[in-house]
Amino acid sequence: MKFFQKFYEVISRGEPADPDEPIELIVVPAASGPMTLARLREDGFDATGHENFNVATETTNHFRILVPRREFERASERLKGIL
Repeated sequence: MKFFQKFYEVISRGEPADPDEPIELIVVPAASGPMTLARLREDGFDATGHENFNVATETTNHFRILVPRREFERASERLKGIL
């Protein structure tokens, strides 16, 4: 059993996560996306966002908001108050 535990430890190690890597915080409806992004920026978060384009319907119906990995926890908490 010890061999498999060691083997699992070796294969499960990865590169440390980059704290500045943008990760998805939330996907909101396109109409409320820019306002939500602006509120996060006002609160000091380094948030970015962009509209998702649906090729089938040729419309933008969602807005994707990203924050740096280091700000994800705080931004998630703040988002509860915004939405």
